Amino acid sequence: MAVDHLTIHFEGLYPEGAWTHIADSERFVQYLQTLPCCTVDKKGSDAGDPLNLVVVGSGDDVYHAFMRAGWDETEIVTTKSAWKTAIAFISGGHYRYSPVSALYVFGRRQDIALQKARERIHERNHLRLWLAPLKFKGKLVWVGQISRDIGVRFTTKTVVTHKIDPDVDETRGYLIQDLWYSQGLERFALAGGVGAAPIQTPRHNLTGDPYFTDGLRAVLWVSSDPVPFERVQFLEWE
Repeated sequence: MAVDHLTIHFEGLYPEGAWTHIADSERFVQYLQTLPCCTVDKKGSDAGDPLNLVVVGSGDDVYHAFMRAGWDETEIVTTKSAWKTAIAFISGGHYRYSPVSALYVFGRRQDIALQKARERIHERNHLRLWLAPLKFKGKLVWVGQISRDIGVRFTTKTVVTHKIDPDVDETRGYLIQDLWYSQGLERFALAGGVGAAPIQTPRHNLTGDPYFTDGLRAVLWVSSDPVPFERVQFLEWE
């Protein structure tokens, strides 16, 4: 498959002088609060889905934790993958590697895109991750967004695109439980930075889908090695 992260040279994403090293939790929370609220389009002019996810861990930790939990890689958008999505949409079939559209953070499209397919092509949980120029206590930090797709519609740009469940916080909570249950989670916390959008006045992503949120980010420390349920820690930041 043609997937995002296989085309990226992660060690060369940032020059050595661009990295920030933080060992203090208070400074880490402050850093997370200063990150952009949302993804943007390629031009950087329009805001998209909320950046409601932070993952702490090496590339191997991220990969193994999510694969153990049953998440799949996604194919990049090509003519072939778009038509496979369209055929699955028309037939009501199942396409577990269906592509996600490109969203941008740090001036580039997602470094990693993962999904957990549900019963039909219309429904899936999906997330995007970007490696941040930050190490917290020596570990890599990934910034991302997660949402749940609840339908598919045709577009002129990518043939088809998904529409999201407006309750993005529910999907954020699902991921915490999913990684906990599959023993890929060491600890977790909630941090600000997204900005609240109440259900009465929702915000919208780049394709016009409304969403509401309490404005918090899930911060997840993941592990390649299984972590027993009772050892998972909750840090009361928010």
